[in-house]
Amino acid sequence: MRKFIASVFFTLSAVSSMAKENVTIVYSWTAADGPANYSRTIIEEANQLQNKYNFVFDTKPGAGGSLAANYVRNTPNTILATASAFFVRPNFFPNESYDLSAYKEIYLQCTAPMAIAAVKYKTWAEVPKDQPLTIGVSGMGTTTHLFASQIQAQYPKLTVIPFKSTSESLLSVASGHTDLHVAFLGEVESWGSDNPKFKRLNVLGISGSIRVRGFPTLTSQGFGRTVADIGVPFHLVVPTSVPDAKFKEWRDILVRAGQSATVKETYKLDACVDSELSNENLESWYRAQVLKWKQLSYGVKIEP
Repeated sequence: MRKFIASVFFTLSAVSSMAKENVTIVYSWTAADGPANYSRTIIEEANQLQNKYNFVFDTKPGAGGSLAANYVRNTPNTILATASAFFVRPNFFPNESYDLSAYKEIYLQCTAPMAIAAVKYKTWAEVPKDQPLTIGVSGMGTTTHLFASQIQAQYPKLTVIPFKSTSESLLSVASGHTDLHVAFLGEVESWGSDNPKFKRLNVLGISGSIRVRGFPTLTSQGFGRTVADIGVPFHLVVPTSVPDAKFKEWRDILVRAGQSATVKETYKLDACVDSELSNENLESWYRAQVLKWKQLSYGVKIEP
């Protein structure tokens, strides 16, 4: 009997020692967003690479990404999957968001342009300046909102409509409830591609200074210089309280996972360019992003 009990305890101990430690990657918007697949795919690769951690996916949409950021700040073993909105939001809502100095960069996935899309219009020449218009964005005080404010400068009757995610805004413009939509190229080009009943979304222009897949830049169409500087980095951050040893282990796994062709394929539709950082450049890149988005937000009035 004693030998049996000892054997049971030994087996339980062995199973316990093999149990993986859960790490949750929390996406700041809804699971239906195209960029949510970036996290899902890198999680799949990360779990195949090692046996110590079990990476899982979760979402905390709302408040322009603030709900997810604050959740990660206060919850052990979590990583925030976010975009440039992470750097933008505190500039407009410093008391209702989070302290950027409480986080640090762990992995930069890629950087993508943004697009303005519509169902009703094919070119800016068709968009009326003397009539009320609406444009959907992924939350108040986000990059999409900052981007939309640049369109407002030339279309003063344009009203910004905040949603919890780009996918919700996409559904709104596709159904005719809003006139324009701040989008990622993958969402626009894949919308209704397998169903001819869906109305086609038209790309009126993209951010950045380079044409992508034939789509013209907004600056080439007379919009302000700020839209040329807006490129959206998709990246992962953690609280500064994460122990160095654990940070290094997580980062090593994520970097190796990110080199997978499967992961890189998820970025392709959004024209998201690989932007891998060395360990030495993580901190300086993070500081540079804080400064960049603060400068781009300066003097901009964020109003619905």
